[in-house]
Amino acid sequence: MSNSQLHYDVIIAGSGIYGTSMASILAKEGLKVLIIERGKHPRFALGEALLPQSAIWPFIIGERFGIPEIGHLSHADRIVDHITPSCGLKHSIGFAHHTEGQPLSNDRMHQLVPPHLPFYSESHLYREEVDQFLLNAAIEYGADYVEETPINDVNITAEGVVVSSPTADYSSDYYVDASGRGSRLVQKMGYRDGAPEAQTHSRAIFAHVEGLQPFDNLHASPSQGRKWHEGTLHHMFEGGWMWVIPFDNFNRSESRKASVGLMLDPRVYPEDSTVSAEQEFRSFIARFPDIEAHLEGIEVTMPFTRTSRLQYASRQSVGERHFTAPSTFGFIDPLYSNGLIHTFESVYYGARHLLSAFGKADGPVRKGDFSTAAFSKMEVLHRTQWKQSDGTISRAYAAMGKFETWNAWTQYWLAQILFGDLWLQRACFRYFEQGDVAHFDAFLDEMRPGDHAPFAKDKEALLQDFGALLDVNDQGMVDPGEAMLSRLAEESWLPRHVYDWGASEARHVDFSREEVVGALLGWGFESSPEHLRAHLFDFKLPATA
Repeated sequence: MSNSQLHYDVIIAGSGIYGTSMASILAKEGLKVLIIERGKHPRFALGEALLPQSAIWPFIIGERFGIPEIGHLSHADRIVDHITPSCGLKHSIGFAHHTEGQPLSNDRMHQLVPPHLPFYSESHLYREEVDQFLLNAAIEYGADYVEETPINDVNITAEGVVVSSPTADYSSDYYVDASGRGSRLVQKMGYRDGAPEAQTHSRAIFAHVEGLQPFDNLHASPSQGRKWHEGTLHHMFEGGWMWVIPFDNFNRSESRKASVGLMLDPRVYPEDSTVSAEQEFRSFIARFPDIEAHLEGIEVTMPFTRTSRLQYASRQSVGERHFTAPSTFGFIDPLYSNGLIHTFESVYYGARHLLSAFGKADGPVRKGDFSTAAFSKMEVLHRTQWKQSDGTISRAYAAMGKFETWNAWTQYWLAQILFGDLWLQRACFRYFEQGDVAHFDAFLDEMRPGDHAPFAKDKEALLQDFGALLDVNDQGMVDPGEAMLSRLAEESWLPRHVYDWGASEARHVDFSREEVVGALLGWGFESSPEHLRAHLFDFKLPATA
């Protein structure tokens, strides 16, 4: 390579959460890292709401790699203390199911309140300031950064990588592409050609606003301890949904903003290009009295953005001396906030692969091996993430039309997310007990974290059965809601004394209440099915839990 080129161990394209987190980990271990950003900060980014899993993962990554800046994302108080007072908290996941032209009924709402544990809590991330903080951290750990630098070309040979920009050429031993849908590498390699077609169809209209009134002013929360406004609220209707993410919802926040966004199936609601994005948004929500009332009086602070269909994918994520991040490989839909979970899972897997390939740590790759085969687990991870997300979200859209079907589907979603959370919590409790961060590396033995969990086969069988029922519904033959509830009622691996899966009236559960968490753990340790007791509830609770 030319001596005039600036040489790095790893070049990372993109300076979002993925790129900066990966850069911090690698640079801390002594690798020479460059982040190339085609835009500049501060900037808007999707992915503003955490779930338990996307809050636990920053804790795991922060502890495993000794990066407290990433760990700060695991708790709302740590965010305010160290990152920004412009973020909100998320102590509730709410769903309100609407029928066009009719007022919202109180018996068509779900509220799921997650547990409150000392080492993590979910938040609403004001991404402009969070992303800037993580970029600053990466630079402080030693990464170089250039912005407003488009990538003109990426050449990869057996000897290394050369990245060309309008101002300079850079060389490296490895390339990580976290630049998103418009990746230059993906275009050059033709990775979109022959990619799988998503079952999900959705487009978006979104903005940041001020003056959002709490939904609690219109409908009281059923929870004993949490309000709707203390979390993410989803307005559901046939063919789509809307997110409401307040950043001003606890006493430590100094923000006045909220994020709102419509997700619409373009086959049901084609784009109206004759009006502006904001006009289309306001015209649409006027169909639903309680959604319109919820957003009455809002003032737009970031103009409405309207997208075409969001779904895309790649036929390949890993090649010689490179891999792509999940958001570069593909995207489905922001429902259920899967994007940040995928990001942190991939950062963990990718960092462990790269550090071992560069001889900085023991791991899954031999030192000096930058081959496609050496990083094959990254390929499997990203394909699995995309496929599982599409399978879940496409079925959620199929269930949105009628409340009876949506009610049964939401009960399924609660079951699978609850046990997925427990799988990560189990690893953290074992870490607290043993004090060994290497314990987290057991995740690397799975195609994706949770695939080896004792409930994985039960969860997948239930999803397949629900999918078959929803496919029948899509053909206009039958409403599957009652059959779905009956199927849930048969599941012996679900703790019914905590939440009555299969009962049509079961819509709310509050895991922030000690008696509910105690009942769940008591069931798990003492009377859950043997495969769960032996391989899920096999940890000791720390005194602080």
